[in-house]
Amino acid sequence: MENTMKMLRTLAAATFLLGLTIYLATEAITAAAWKSPRYSYANNWISDLGSATSGVFQGRELDSPLHVVMNSGFIVQGILFGIATALLSRTISGRRTFTAVTGVVTMIGYILVGTFHGSLQAQQNGTLPLHFTGATLAIVGGNVLALVLGTHWRKTPETRLIGLVSIVVGAFGLVSVVALFLTFNAGLPSGAIERGSVYTIVIWQLAVAIALLRNQANSGTPRVAATSSSRGN
Repeated sequence: MENTMKMLRTLAAATFLLGLTIYLATEAITAAAWKSPRYSYANNWISDLGSATSGVFQGRELDSPLHVVMNSGFIVQGILFGIATALLSRTISGRRTFTAVTGVVTMIGYILVGTFHGSLQAQQNGTLPLHFTGATLAIVGGNVLALVLGTHWRKTPETRLIGLVSIVVGAFGLVSVVALFLTFNAGLPSGAIERGSVYTIVIWQLAVAIALLRNQANSGTPRVAATSSSRGN
């Protein structure tokens, strides 16, 4: 049984790491290919990289020649995130159902973002709401998962550090979402604000993967788990 748990933890960590690596790589590659005008990490939204059409959308100039790469990154990240959280849910005490379900919700969000793009064409053909629904599910789902599991893990000495990290990144991500909506069209660097809500998910994936692998190496029995007094779902 313990060997099975070790394998599940290792697979969860590896899947989280693979997902974030592919996501960041596809974003960097797609942004680098955007030449006219040059892509701005501060002002352009991440989803601008996935737009299949060129033109002005919400005041931003879109022209992403490698949009297929970015959209593939969204979808792969979503699928791997869903798999990783499903594996993680089998290794923890408490919040198992919540972890698995929220992971699936986040996965669906990423897949919707990669399938339905944010562009003027999407606004005209009626698919833009699907894009924004996907973005909401992915961003809110990922950050809420980090925050809830963080408050859960914080109760146990062995997992207090990863719990605190999860709380910080999850809370920051959710605050960034609110800030993005409140400052929309206010002339602020909306791309940077949006990244404050997306990169927190990537940071959380990395932190959880490191916690799983480090504890595995130190003791062979990592405890990304909850206190015995709160083992329910």
